[in-house]
Amino acid sequence: MTPRWRLRPHDRAAIEALARGAGLHPVVAQLLVNRGVSDPATAREFVEARQRSLHDPETLPGAAEAAERIVRAVREGRKVVIYGDYDVDGVCGTSILWACLRLAGAGQAVSYYIPHRIDEGYGVNGDALKKLAMDEEASLVVTVDCGISAVREATLARELGLELIVTDHHTLGPELPRADVVVHPRLPGSSYPFGDLCGAGVAFKVAWQVCKAFGDGKKASPHLRDFLVRSLGLVALATIADIVPLVGENRIFVRHGLAGIHQAPSAGLRALMEVTGCLGKRSLSTGTVGFGLAPRINAAGRLERAMRAVEMLTTDDDTLALQIARDLDDCNRRRQDLERGIVEEANQAIIEQGGLGDRGAIVLGRPGWHAGVIGIVASRLVDLYHRPTVVLSLDNGQAQGSARSVPGFNLYEALSACSTLLTSFGGHAAAAGLKLPATALPTFSEQFDGHCRSSLTKEQLQKVLHIDAEVPLGTFTTSLVEQIEGLEPYGIGNPRPLFLAEGVKIVGTPRVVGEKRSGVQLKFSQRGGQALKAIAWSQVDRLKALEAGTSCAIVFEPQINEWNNRREVQLQIKDLRTEAEDAAHARTT
Repeated sequence: MTPRWRLRPHDRAAIEALARGAGLHPVVAQLLVNRGVSDPATAREFVEARQRSLHDPETLPGAAEAAERIVRAVREGRKVVIYGDYDVDGVCGTSILWACLRLAGAGQAVSYYIPHRIDEGYGVNGDALKKLAMDEEASLVVTVDCGISAVREATLARELGLELIVTDHHTLGPELPRADVVVHPRLPGSSYPFGDLCGAGVAFKVAWQVCKAFGDGKKASPHLRDFLVRSLGLVALATIADIVPLVGENRIFVRHGLAGIHQAPSAGLRALMEVTGCLGKRSLSTGTVGFGLAPRINAAGRLERAMRAVEMLTTDDDTLALQIARDLDDCNRRRQDLERGIVEEANQAIIEQGGLGDRGAIVLGRPGWHAGVIGIVASRLVDLYHRPTVVLSLDNGQAQGSARSVPGFNLYEALSACSTLLTSFGGHAAAAGLKLPATALPTFSEQFDGHCRSSLTKEQLQKVLHIDAEVPLGTFTTSLVEQIEGLEPYGIGNPRPLFLAEGVKIVGTPRVVGEKRSGVQLKFSQRGGQALKAIAWSQVDRLKALEAGTSCAIVFEPQINEWNNRREVQLQIKDLRTEAEDAAHARTT
């Protein structure tokens, strides 16, 4: 699908005022204005992303009471179980809380439990609670990244005599679980200033409050304070992997967490970095985490047991950590093979059904599709077809699956509109999980597609490249690109900047590069200026045939390429149109 180019508005007065007031390059000022930052003080806060700007955990609804109950259980020597979700967010949050309580003196009285994705499914389940209460003799169960929809399970916990604390961040349903405490940034009546924490972020706030309680009530003791600083790396990993907005507190978590991982990784993260080949790099980016570290942790929960990943992230044994990291790397390769096979089958099914047509959504289900990888498959299909997508595995009369959305479309609300057909569902605007009887799948498919067709806007139905500014190529010096990099971390809410340059010419002949021959290397010059190197990925068939001297418009990300101790500006091409192609496409602002 050819994307439409949309150039963001250019407010010259606001840009100039911010550039003067905050001492910024006008291009950087424009990027900030585009992101809703026009006040110099706010701009400085955004750029600096200081740890002291994190909100006190006492302001997070439920956190103080949860910490009080946890501390009481630890001091009384009662058995505490951290019950986490099986994805990166749940694994990291579980690791933080478990390590916190061990360090605070809980010893063997604290353990963790993560359900098996295939055998038990998402969230808190009754059989697990019975096992924890009866076989493990648990007294207190603390959920991480799950539980906000566990209404029946919370009632069961009371019947079993379990004290239950729910910590979660997912969308609130019509009824809250009757747990002893619910910790959530968006509880009704909450005035917490940042509602977009991931599950590990919520768990970190609870851990922070626990550490304060074991200190003087206001500050953690030095060794617990050091633990909290080290834990920022796991919060960063989870925040990136869970695709929550990288603004506010999340921006602070990721900025300082990535720096901490890079400078002093734990045994588990060092092992993970070794198997992914990012040890020794100049810095860690959100891309390195999102496409390198996170998938290997997720692979454990998708194909095996996520508790193995918690063991890696919490061990001090370098040998054990490396062994587990290698196992997860192998697991990730198997996951990739499964994913490729299902994507091929899904594409073939769409073709057999007549292609995309006027669909508002894609809903596919088949026996034998591995339930552990269908969420990634749904994401791949969204990338290909740009429609809300539900992919399900059919087994024993049940359909269990994952859903992914397109930007700006609330998936949770779309599933809510079809909730009478669903056994259960949960998630948020961009991603969700669901279960339903296999017999209800045709009706659900029809209803979900109908809701999406009537609700999606024209813009949501088409891929859009949101371009920050049209800037001459000669403007991009290494100094400017370094300033642009200072706005990292990039992600939802703070997208990686895209720029437009028109009237550029290709210098020399493009050549195919890369281990898998998936990239095209080019050079561009504009108005006779210095030629800049560029690289375009996944556009080989289209770009390799371009000739020297071809005039075109390009959308790109500026980067700094380092090679043989030399640093120079390089462009990563996101889209390119020759003069003829550019004239045929509408561009909006």
